[in-house]
Amino acid sequence: MMRKIRTMVDLHPEHARAVLDDLPIGVVLIDRDGRVSWINRYATNFLGGDADQVLGHEIAALPLPFAPLAGVDDEPQVQVDGAMIGITQRYEHAAGEGSILIILDRGHALVWFLNALSTGASDTVTDSGVLSRGAIINRLEAEVSRSRRYANPLSCITVQLGKEAERALVGEIARNVKGQLRWVDLLGQWNDETLLLVLPETDEFAARALSEKLLSSVSLIICSSRVAVPADLGTSSWARGDNAERLVRRALAHGRSVQRAAADILGA
Repeated sequence: MMRKIRTMVDLHPEHARAVLDDLPIGVVLIDRDGRVSWINRYATNFLGGDADQVLGHEIAALPLPFAPLAGVDDEPQVQVDGAMIGITQRYEHAAGEGSILIILDRGHALVWFLNALSTGASDTVTDSGVLSRGAIINRLEAEVSRSRRYANPLSCITVQLGKEAERALVGEIARNVKGQLRWVDLLGQWNDETLLLVLPETDEFAARALSEKLLSSVSLIICSSRVAVPADLGTSSWARGDNAERLVRRALAHGRSVQRAAADILGA
């Protein structure tokens, strides 16, 4: 009797999202009410629109090649139509439950997927586990474009460190910051000394509240490091006429000293 072996690949969240969004495989996350909660770019090709136009819509009403199959257990439900394959898999997560629909062309997509796992994110995710400069700029530009079209709130936060900062310190700060973000938020490397947080659907008030939390946690990490490293933390929110560069530059120009803020808190 053969035993079923379950395996798990431990991918960094930024790595996983970057790979999923660029795959030539359709990936659609569906909430427990049967509505689209996330969709990658390849899947939107079947719909003739972009992700914004289908988020929150009932999956059954969308013209996808396959409708998700209802399953009562955790086993994948598979559909085949010529060269196209549809796979529906239920999931349970701390944030809720639902299902995932995967649409692929069996002729080439799996080969590309395996290659992407081994090499595809090398230019997308840095060794600190955050998005590279090119990747974070692309995603910020996409969010700015969305704000221009729909007037959605958008903010960013910069964490600028001195040149004395060691790679291990940057990685520790990145992990700490990431633990305080939502799944939709993005964290990347603006340059060698600066981390950039992109906060979709976040207004100025909410961004400043998060900034205050980060000031405290980042100051604790820096104070416990072996080398005294200066650090500034800046915040900006999108305004009409902004592009990605202008939004980030404004945050950098209005940075607050992490050390000075920590001293003010201790002296209060």
